[in-house]
Order: sequence, then structure tokens, then C-alpha cells
Amino acid sequence: MSDLSIAIQHTPYRPERRKWAQEMIEHLRSENRSENPSIPLAVIRDTRREGCWPTYRRTLEAAGQTSHHLVLQDDLRLCKDFIRSVKEVIRARPENVIALYTNTRSVLTARDRGESWVERSGAAGPAVIWPTALIAEFLQWQDRHIDRNFPWDDVRVSMWLIKTSKRAFATVPSLAQHLGCGFSTLGLNGPFKVAAWYIGNDRSALEIDWSQGLSSPVKDSTHIHSEWWDHFQE
Repeated sequence: MSDLSIAIQHTPYRPERRKWAQEMIEHLRSENRSENPSIPLAVIRDTRREGCWPTYRRTLEAAGQTSHHLVLQDDLRLCKDFIRSVKEVIRARPENVIALYTNTRSVLTARDRGESWVERSGAAGPAVIWPTALIAEFLQWQDRHIDRNFPWDDVRVSMWLIKTSKRAFATVPSLAQHLGCGFSTLGLNGPFKVAAWYIGNDRSALEIDWSQGLSSPVKDSTHIHSEWWDHFQE
């Protein structure tokens, strides 16, 4: 049995996303050939145009009988040795939700300190590792507390992390780059929606020492707009 499963959240009616998704699938399949056992890879398509949250939920529910589940959005470029690098990240912090991408400037502080982590109060981003045991807890919690029509999937995750006082982390550097900063399905575009520090397409993260900053990482808050909290109830 594999210790990791991967699911890609895909919006197939966008041509640029079809191209990016296919490139990412080919990248993962190429790396997966050397994995034993093979990593389960699912592509969860929003064929009915239900929107981000219903598709993200199905992407989470695609987790298999594995210890960890990686959710990727379809507008990413991945670093070299991505799958093996993800496994090293998990070994360092097996109990936590981990973002493999972040645009927070706190990353630069961690880099200057020679550290490999930023602790965040939320987990926004298009590439997130989940301990599989936490997925059901999150889904049940958000069913009780968040308006079912609220569209932002990563905000739901951040609300849960904040309200349940769970620690979440982001890798330094990012192991994925966001290609869709001008193609948001929710209209949340902007040039700032790229990684603060991306390792690079042709660089491997296998040489990163994930023990650096493990005990006392740089801390960073996740901003949630006040109007978004209107969709939350105790």
C-alpha cells in the first residue's frame, strides 16, 4: 500500500487549464514510474461547472487508504523530483497540514535565517498535503459551521485551522509555482499570486534539510476578510 495519494482539482472547460493539467499529469506519471508501490493519482473534473468548493470537496474525498493525501490545483508547475520531495516533507511533519506553495513574504525571512518552514494560521494555496485522518474531521466541521454556498475552498480550510487551533506550515522554498495568477476561476487575479520563492522547475528539493526551523519556525498570519466570516456560524 502506498503512503501517499494525489488528486488534481481540474476545471476542464478552461483551455489553459487543460494544457497545464496535462503537463502536470505527464510530470507526475513520469516520476511515478519509479515509485514502488505506485502513487494513486486521480483527476477530479468539474464537468458540471459546480464551482471550486464542490470540486475541492470531491478532491479531498478521493483520498485512498493512505497516510497522506496531496491536493493539487490544475494551474501549477512542479519542481524536479516532486513526488520524492513531497515524501521527505511528510517525514519531517507527518501530523500537520502543509502548503507546498505560498506567496507570503515571511518566506524571505525564513530563507535569510536558513530555515525551511513558515508556520501559518491558515493553509491557502493550490498545493496542500493533508494527513488523511484529518480530512473527515474537516469536512464534518465545515458542514456544521460554514454556509454551503460559500465558494472559497482554501478559506474554508483556513477557518477550520484557526477555529480548531491546528498548526499549519508552508515549505521554504515552495515546491510548486502558480501559473494561473491571471486566470482565477473566481476572479481573484493578481501578479502577487505567485510563490514568494519557488525552487524552480529544474531543481530538486531532495537536498533541502527539512530539519532547519522545525522547532521554532517563522510565524505568519492568514488574513480572512471580515465579510467572509459572515458565512461562518458557531
